[in-house]
Amino acid sequence: MDTQSDTDPGSPADAGGVIVRDDQFDFYPLLDSVKACRKSGNRLKFIDSGRLAPIELEELAKAGADLYTSDLARQDYREFILANNAAKRGGAVIAYFHHGPFVLEEKEKTVSFTSLKEMGRSGICLYVSNGRLKREFPALEELACACAKSGGRFVVYHHGPLDPALEDLARQGAWIHMSGRSLERDDDAVLLCDSVRTAREHDANIVLHIESPLNLAWLEDIFEAGAFVLFQTPPSDYRSPQRPFEFRAKRQKLDFRTSYLFPAFML
Repeated sequence: MDTQSDTDPGSPADAGGVIVRDDQFDFYPLLDSVKACRKSGNRLKFIDSGRLAPIELEELAKAGADLYTSDLARQDYREFILANNAAKRGGAVIAYFHHGPFVLEEKEKTVSFTSLKEMGRSGICLYVSNGRLKREFPALEELACACAKSGGRFVVYHHGPLDPALEDLARQGAWIHMSGRSLERDDDAVLLCDSVRTAREHDANIVLHIESPLNLAWLEDIFEAGAFVLFQTPPSDYRSPQRPFEFRAKRQKLDFRTSYLFPAFML
């Protein structure tokens, strides 16, 4: 029988708590499940695809369900804000992933950039990625500022080469996920460490996803700077010089709000 190694970083689906979709249960059994989870000290993460009415979302949030939603599920920003108001009473969070482009004006089936800022200022946790669409750094900084003022989280999944603007983004309080593949030169590792230190000064950090072996000197500097590291590689042999770093990464505790559902996914 396979057993998990003591340095195994865990499955990408190991998100903590109970995860359900809105097509798995009817509303009242779902509401009962939320209450049972919170009573037992667990969190229930509810994936919203737009099936439920806004008032039902509010009831779930008030009962303590963490709602994971997006512009693919619904587009009226007022529904998100009302659900967030209910979530505050229930000790829950609203996590919103923005798939579409940043548009200045409200259009059919879109959430405008102005609405995104309003959502951030209300305390909703916002998540974006540049994996499919290019994201301009000034716009990301605006959203980070909006979330920072409310105590919410603004999380960016950065794909591709490192950019000096990442440190400015970190200075605004953004949490930034990136891949170890973005590190190609010593200068990249220096920029990453500088960005980590800047982020930590502003109640944020960088989460580095390592999918292939990384320069050990870089790893030492990255841990020393205080970054969160998620190893996606199989556990190393006990003789490997990478193994101590895997132990250090395993001891790190990442706030569940700093990832959208699954900590180890680069969205």
